[in-house]
Amino acid sequence: MSTISDTVWAGVSAQLESRQLKARLCCLPRTRGVFLAAELMVLAAAVLYAARGGNSLGVPILIVSCALLFHINNLDRFIVTAKLLHFSISVLESVSLGCMTSALLFYIFPALATSTAPALAGVLLVVLVPVTLRPLLRYLVTQKKFAEGILIVGTGELAGKLYRALADGRNHWKEDERRAAELLEFPDSLTGLGPTVDFAQLNDIVMRDRISRVVVAEQDAQSREKLAGALLDCRLRGLQISDAVDFYEKFSGKIWVEGLSTQWFVFTDGFKQSNTSTYLKRSFDVIFALLLILLTAPLLAAIAVAIKIDSAGHILFRQVRVGLHGKTFVIYKFRSMRQDAERETGPVWTRERDERVTTVGRLLRKFRLDEILQAFNVLRGEMSLVGPRPERPYFVDLLEQEIPFYNLRHYVKPGITGWAQVMHPYGDSIEAAYEKLQYDLYYAKHKSLGCDTGIVLKTLKIVLLGRGR
Repeated sequence: MSTISDTVWAGVSAQLESRQLKARLCCLPRTRGVFLAAELMVLAAAVLYAARGGNSLGVPILIVSCALLFHINNLDRFIVTAKLLHFSISVLESVSLGCMTSALLFYIFPALATSTAPALAGVLLVVLVPVTLRPLLRYLVTQKKFAEGILIVGTGELAGKLYRALADGRNHWKEDERRAAELLEFPDSLTGLGPTVDFAQLNDIVMRDRISRVVVAEQDAQSREKLAGALLDCRLRGLQISDAVDFYEKFSGKIWVEGLSTQWFVFTDGFKQSNTSTYLKRSFDVIFALLLILLTAPLLAAIAVAIKIDSAGHILFRQVRVGLHGKTFVIYKFRSMRQDAERETGPVWTRERDERVTTVGRLLRKFRLDEILQAFNVLRGEMSLVGPRPERPYFVDLLEQEIPFYNLRHYVKPGITGWAQVMHPYGDSIEAAYEKLQYDLYYAKHKSLGCDTGIVLKTLKIVLLGRGR
């Protein structure tokens, strides 16, 4: 489930016209390796202290819990470019949730617990990792360290589209601090002046600008063959060469739909499925669904009473959704809107601050409590714990006409939560559905038990902090 955490790119927008190449260089910091190394050093020190002192593993467990939350909050990716306020909030969230998780574990397994002083020392150590690394890494980035030179090449519009897609991603990191311009360098367009060289001099550009990776944004078979011939020497000397869609996938954690072709699905790695993985996922789903129903039974009863008191209508909400291989099924939820909310409008997406949502319903949606009943859909085999969110037939028909490859998301069983849900806010438009499809395809390619575990942890964070829609 990796993203560009490891691959920090310094991109070169390139437009190949005839036998000429126009190029321009910009850079973005790379931080994950340093961040991870610092965490491992702190963890090793804690383990060594516990071993020498004969103490329990409480401190290492506390450090691991906080470190995992750092990665869930993407601090390793955004430690340099995040606003100071957002950075501080992420650190506090991670440490607080990490301590809560450790405390729960110590309560269940008292033998693992440690005394107060070592625990506080462990918390201090783990907090020092991001706090001390941030100014150091920001300085090194301004000195152009930890940057990878990237050259994007192509004969058509695809190279420009990829560059713009990557440049648009800068808004995710960009901050209004004085040194932001030094941390993120993107030209405003592809048409500005830049070095123009003969196509045959591609190798010279790679050597001169210290390019370490070339991204081929080209779908024409003949042009790809010419590019391969031009890059052969550099490739054999160790240059990394990536396909445009694969590179964007590492950069963003989603599949670039605009650059997709049917051939890519056939020849790319991923989209693997075996009887063993299917059995493990189903076992995980059943166990988790049963535990969810049993542990939340008192809460479910309280929610039912609150809905009945708050507004007239049924407690449960049933709706037809599209599932695996396009088969429809009935989904179960707690009713969060007034009865017959679509009687006058017909099918419409839920809007932000939707007036149809009841008072209790707004609270249920905030903490995603309205979706707990979908555990019964999981037990029935219609849904999984993790997967693309099932959509209504009306919207599926609409989106399949507007968005290429939209129907391919139905090759994965829908889920209560998913990669799109934890990475992108709730959307109420075709554009939002397009964005979420890119995350759904990424999940379909990389789905595994480890991937599901990471998504569940991110979901728990959203639920605990009340960041539902």
